[in-house]
Amino acid sequence: MAGDPYKVKKNKVPKKGTDTQRILALDAATSITGYSIYDDKVLVGYGTFKTSSSLPAAERINNVKNWLKAALKEWEPDFIGLENIQL
Repeated sequence: MAGDPYKVKKNKVPKKGTDTQRILALDAATSITGYSIYDDKVLVGYGTFKTSSSLPAAERINNVKNWLKAALKEWEPDFIGLENIQL
């Protein structure tokens, strides 16, 4: 779909190698979520996914979920690391 807000940018992250262990590290935020991608401990990509902070929390979480599903399909990580936050 053209203009898909959840489409990840292919040009930022190289295609995963066959013998590569890929890690996707995520910031635990719902307005601006930061991510970084490592191949065998080497940083190969990073960026942010933004959603409107004026949206209700449930809608922001749903937007992040949809973006994450697209990111998992595109980047094929072997492991995912999430920021541990204190509430």
